[in-house]
Amino acid sequence: MLLAIFTISYIVTLVMQVFVPYLVRETIVFGVTVPEQNIKHPILGLMKKRYAQIVGISGVALLVILLVINWIAKPSEITQGILLLSVLYGMLAVSLVLYWLNHQKITKLKKKEQWGINIKQVRAVDLTARSRDEILPWPFYVVPIGVTVFLMIFTVLHYEQIPNNVAVHWGPNGEADAWQEKSYFTAISLPLVMLMMQCMMWGIVDSVKRSAIRLSVNRQEESLEDQLKTRKYMSWHMMLISYALTVLLSVLQLSNIYPSLAEGGKLLPMFIVFLVLVLGSLLFYVWKKRQLRLSYVDNVVSEVMDVDEDRYWKGGLIYMNAQDPSVFVEKRFGVGWTMNLANPRAYIVIVLPFVILLLISIFSL
Repeated sequence: MLLAIFTISYIVTLVMQVFVPYLVRETIVFGVTVPEQNIKHPILGLMKKRYAQIVGISGVALLVILLVINWIAKPSEITQGILLLSVLYGMLAVSLVLYWLNHQKITKLKKKEQWGINIKQVRAVDLTARSRDEILPWPFYVVPIGVTVFLMIFTVLHYEQIPNNVAVHWGPNGEADAWQEKSYFTAISLPLVMLMMQCMMWGIVDSVKRSAIRLSVNRQEESLEDQLKTRKYMSWHMMLISYALTVLLSVLQLSNIYPSLAEGGKLLPMFIVFLVLVLGSLLFYVWKKRQLRLSYVDNVVSEVMDVDEDRYWKGGLIYMNAQDPSVFVEKRFGVGWTMNLANPRAYIVIVLPFVILLLISIFSL
C-alpha cells in the first residue's frame, strides 16, 4: 500500500516538474524576467525542451530502479521508506540543478544581449480589480476551525473514555502504528495540529487576497482575467484541503475515543479518498492555470514592458522586497505562491504556526 500511494504521488509530482516551464508566464523563464520582445528567442525554447526531457527521463528511470529493487530485495518497511524518500528527493534534486543551470545561462544571455535596456518599464494597475476578486471569503475557513475547537472540548469531556495509550500516528494502511501514554496534552495534540494547519491555510488565503494583482502592461485585460481566476481557484483548492483534512483528522481523533471506528481497516477508504481529493484538486488547479496562461504567438513589438523585478528574486526562487506590501506572490518557477521574506507579516502567517506545530510534535513524543 505504501508503495502504491508513493508511486501515484511521485508520478503526479514528476509530471508537474516536467511541465513547470510551460505553466508559468512566458515572460518569466527559469526565474528570469524576459521582455515580451524576446520571449520567442530560440535558446529559451530549447532550454525548456531539454529541461523537460532530462527531468522526465531521469524521473522515470529512478522510479523503475525503485520498483525493481522493491521487487527483488523486498526491503523492510523502514528501508522501503528510506528508498522512497531518496527517489523523490533525487528527482527533485535533478530538477533543481537543471533549473539553476538554466537560470544562470539566461541571466548571462539577457545581460549579453541587453534585453529591455532601451524599453520603458511600466507597472500596470487596474483600480477596479479588487471589486472583481472572487477569492472565497473568510467564513469558509472559520467553519473547520469551529469544528476543531468543538472536537477539543468533546475530547476533554470524554477523557476517561480514551484508552491509556493514545494513537498519535497512522500508517498508509489506515492503522495506528505509534502510541503515547495518555495525558490531556497527548489527547488533544492531534486537534491542536489540525487547528494550526487550518489557521495557516486561512492566513495564506487571506494574505493572497491582500496581495497585489500583477498585470501585464501590454495585455492588461487578459492578465487580469488570469490573476483573478488563479486566485479564485487557489482559494477553492485551499478550502478543499482544509475541509478534507478536518474530516480525516477528526475521524482519527474520534477513533481514540471510540476504538471500534479503526477496527478492520475501516480508516483505509478515508485515507484513499483524502489522497484522491488532494491530488485531484491540485491537478485541477494546475490544469486551469495552464488554460489561463497568456500565450504569445509572435514576439511583441512594444515601446513598454513590465517592471523588471529580478533584483528582488534571489536565484529566481526567493522573493525579498520590503517595498512590496504583499505577503505572498506567485512563484517564478513552480505552481503556487511563495512568501515575501522581507514582509514581517509572512513570519506570523507561516513561521509562527510552523514553530507551534513543531513544538506540539516534540512535546507529544
